[in-house]
Amino acid sequence: MRPFFHIVIFTLLSIVANAQSALESLVNAEKAFAQKSAETSTRTAFLSFLADSSVIFRPGPVEGKPFWEAAADDKDLLTWEPTFADVSAAGDLGYTTGPFEYRASREDEKPAGTGHFVSVWKKQPDGSWKVALDLGIGHPPVEKPAFSTSAIPAVTAFKGTIYNTSPGPEEEFFNLEMEFAKNFNKQGLQVYKDWLSEEARLYRPGHAPYTNKDDISALLAATDKKFQFSPFRSFLAESGDLGYAYGGGVVTMLENSRSVSLNYLRIWKKENGRDWRIVLDLVAPRR
Repeated sequence: MRPFFHIVIFTLLSIVANAQSALESLVNAEKAFAQKSAETSTRTAFLSFLADSSVIFRPGPVEGKPFWEAAADDKDLLTWEPTFADVSAAGDLGYTTGPFEYRASREDEKPAGTGHFVSVWKKQPDGSWKVALDLGIGHPPVEKPAFSTSAIPAVTAFKGTIYNTSPGPEEEFFNLEMEFAKNFNKQGLQVYKDWLSEEARLYRPGHAPYTNKDDISALLAATDKKFQFSPFRSFLAESGDLGYAYGGGVVTMLENSRSVSLNYLRIWKKENGRDWRIVLDLVAPRR
């Protein structure tokens, strides 16, 4: 038994080391992306770091590369910095988030817009990271938090085999998203309480990300809006412990019955090796 025990320990240590290396390379890729934007142009940066199958939202989900290829290479300035990141146990899927500033001209002293971005990244066959999806919200400037990673690292939360061999894991994951949306559309915001992770981050326009439990509880107790979600697609990491889904929907202001179309991104993480929980949820109006 002892040699087998040593093999297991060595394997687990290798997994942790590989995941940590993947997380560091992911953060470095995001920083290089931001540096490219600051040194060249927004268009050049996005064309350099978007995956061929990437999705951005203009106003709904569209292919990222063709959009930026057709865009003008103007003099605006988009700057940002990652302050939070996480990666799957397999090291093939991750996400980064942090504050951004937008200036219509590189000579402008003050930003015309501020907010938070969320970028989902996928590891490419050549080992590089590319952005698979990019979405954000606008809100007033806030003090930048210190950089951090997941409070419940995927490499320690995931237990069992590293590669999910259950039948149809991609379909099962999309069904999870569909189940959440179905229950949410019937019951409203309170459904979140059954699915949110302890480390959940909720992004809503006009406000900095909600990460405090009390603030999240207050947000979910609101009764002035009604949301409806329509899932489009989902993607799952090879290790089966991290995945994301995106889609559209409608938010209705109950006071005046005014409705606004929206985009959403939802990132799920398997905690304790078995329980899917929402770690990031972003809702943004289509513009």
